[in-house]
Order: sequence, then C-alpha cells, then structure tokens
Amino acid sequence: MVVIKRLFREPDGRRTGAVWIAIGLFFLGLYGYYSIINPGGSSSALHFGVLWILIGIPELLPKEREQIAGGLRIIGLVFAVALIVFYLSRLSFFP
Repeated sequence: MVVIKRLFREPDGRRTGAVWIAIGLFFLGLYGYYSIINPGGSSSALHFGVLWILIGIPELLPKEREQIAGGLRIIGLVFAVALIVFYLSRLSFFP
C-alpha cells in the first residue's frame, strides 16, 4: 500500500524533472561522444540516459496528473529492473 501511494503521488515539479532529464541528457551525450570515438563500443550510457529521462518525465506533468505520473513511474521501474537483469546476465558467473 505504501508503494502504491509513493508511485501514484503528485509529481514533484519541474525543477526535479529537469534535473533528472539533464542527467539523462548528460549520459546520452556521453554515449554520442564515445560512439564517435569508438564505434561499436558499450551502450550502457545510452541505457542509463534513457532510464534517467524516463524517471524525469513524470515529474514534469501537472499536479493533477497523478495517475499518468504513476504509470510512467512504473514504466521507469520496469525498465530499471530490465537493465539490472540484462547487466547481471552478462556477468561471467552466470553461464
């Protein structure tokens, strides 16, 4: 019940959303820079950039859009869990 209240709370505001999106854009910039320097390299910066942007978008919504913000937060959490599973599956101790 506490998790549902936390997910479906009103958005935190434009400042918080702008910070998360700025972090995401930083990671996307890193990905762009290193893909120019080393084509075919790692795409982890791309994944994390998309994740931070997904976390920031719900905070930009108006205060009365709690349901939509909650749905977008759930999408961000699913993406984060998928990234964790993806990166753990690439470790050498998982055959």
